[in-house]
Amino acid sequence: MTGWGLLEGDTRRVVSVEFGRLIPRRTLARPAALATLTEQLEELLARLAPDVVVIETPFTGRFPKAALALAETRGALLVALGRWGGEVVAIEPARMKAMVVGHGRAEKRQVSYVVRHALSLSEEPPADAADAIALALCHLRSVLP
Repeated sequence: MTGWGLLEGDTRRVVSVEFGRLIPRRTLARPAALATLTEQLEELLARLAPDVVVIETPFTGRFPKAALALAETRGALLVALGRWGGEVVAIEPARMKAMVVGHGRAEKRQVSYVVRHALSLSEEPPADAADAIALALCHLRSVLP
């Protein structure tokens, strides 16, 4: 499962927010699940036509199996982004958390809470989608005039 978020706006104001998740069926074998994620991202990119995509830089955790699964998922998504051919920006998770929450070791629930309130969302996004929205918000705040 991978979250996504789309923001339209500039450094002063976000005018629209969309978010969701890319979710392969649990019954799929790992290679088929990764292929499904790639296909879902390609469809999403075609539908939303973003100017830029912001992703998290890879990080190593305390759990090698989880880190490997994350690396496989990231690789599948990078294939779709490579085919898309647009601008891809990577931001470190700690930098995103510091910019959005105020400290780089914020928990996922804190990111979700701040994203919901900062953007006046009617519902709190799932944690993975909140991370994606927060990455997009960091990019808007740090790059655009």
